[in-house]
Amino acid sequence: MATPIIMPKQGNTVEECLLSEWKIKLGDNIAVGDIIADIETDKTTGEVEATASGIVLALFWEEGDLIPVFQNICVVGEAGEDVAEFAPTDEDGDDTATPVEEENAEDQAAPKDEPTAPVTAASGAAPLSPRARAFIKNHPTNLSAVVGSGADGRIIEKDVADAYHGGARLSTTAAAKLASGEGAPASGSGVGGMVMGNDMGQAAPQGAPAPASEDVITEIAFPNIRKIIAKTLLSALQTQAQYTLNAEADVTGLLALRKKIKTVGEALGAPNANLGDMVLFATIKALQRHPDMNAEFDGKIIRQHSGVNIGFACDTPRGLMVPVLHGAQNLGLGALSSAVKSLAKAAIDGTLEADALSGGTFTVSNLGTFGVTTFTPVINPPQVGILGVGKTLLRPVRTPGGIEHRDYMQFSLTCDHRVVDGAPGARFLQTFATIIENFELACITGQ
Repeated sequence: MATPIIMPKQGNTVEECLLSEWKIKLGDNIAVGDIIADIETDKTTGEVEATASGIVLALFWEEGDLIPVFQNICVVGEAGEDVAEFAPTDEDGDDTATPVEEENAEDQAAPKDEPTAPVTAASGAAPLSPRARAFIKNHPTNLSAVVGSGADGRIIEKDVADAYHGGARLSTTAAAKLASGEGAPASGSGVGGMVMGNDMGQAAPQGAPAPASEDVITEIAFPNIRKIIAKTLLSALQTQAQYTLNAEADVTGLLALRKKIKTVGEALGAPNANLGDMVLFATIKALQRHPDMNAEFDGKIIRQHSGVNIGFACDTPRGLMVPVLHGAQNLGLGALSSAVKSLAKAAIDGTLEADALSGGTFTVSNLGTFGVTTFTPVINPPQVGILGVGKTLLRPVRTPGGIEHRDYMQFSLTCDHRVVDGAPGARFLQTFATIIENFELACITGQ
């Protein structure tokens, strides 16, 4: 019996995943537990395992597609079974994906009401997927060097999009000439790399330099993973009443402690806790005193947590990721430092488990190492707050003995005004600053 396989949910807040690579093709015989696809979210990478056995009858999505969770992605069963009923549909009942099996026919032609995409001898009669044809309709593309990455050499949307953004552009005239078989225009000529047809019906000379005053535009395809991140952040700003408070704390004592740890810590067998670890430790202690900040809000119910699941923003080759350290209130400074370093390494290496990216109750984002003083961090819903950490500045301070210069670290707290008013947010920052300025005492007392 034909059985669909769905896109699994990767964490509580993930609503869609990027299909980065199919591991199967039509006609393959697969078994339960086989890896059938690689997927990505804005936070991590993962794999899809087959939940049914049989012959692959249909693949409903292409590599590079963003797929809602729980949507059918493929169908397995016995040869000849009907799979139409399993095709994904939107809320209006229209198909949201075209089965790959219907796109693979070598003799499939473009619809009569659409211009046929230019194909040269280099690409021969390589079939184009419907999405590739739709892309070319609005983005004339030289396909002379395009190699299809789809099944049986089929050219998919990603192939033509890469060619369009990374190669020579075709004017409407040049595209028509190429389609009629007059040969591929020289690449790299024309304004901004666009290939133009001139008055004599010839391509512009190759390598003609652009005028000195000409604006050369470089277009960069928006990565699919950035689309997911953009959607999440935009939703946060549209659904929360976010505001930011700025403050600073005297970290002269904290810097002296850090220097001492770095100097003698190894000899004593103590973990090499850095300033970032210390800030996280102070944040956790402050959250325990202000449960209204250690909370989630779904628009109806406020959920305050006694345990602190602290998230920390991490810059990785794939972009921003936020690992979450669960039960952080139970850790001393040394254990916290070791756990944070382990999570950060896994995030950078791309090996972080999905569970380590969900369940956060509060987040810290540190941009001080980049020279940033204050900024406006964006809350990660359904959390109600996020702390931004800026650089340390030298301040003149009046003391009984005269003027002293002391180090002050900058902090920016963004809160959801629907849940946390300005005064409670300010009180949290006061508590946090007090812990930072009396850090050794906080470590000793555990308060």
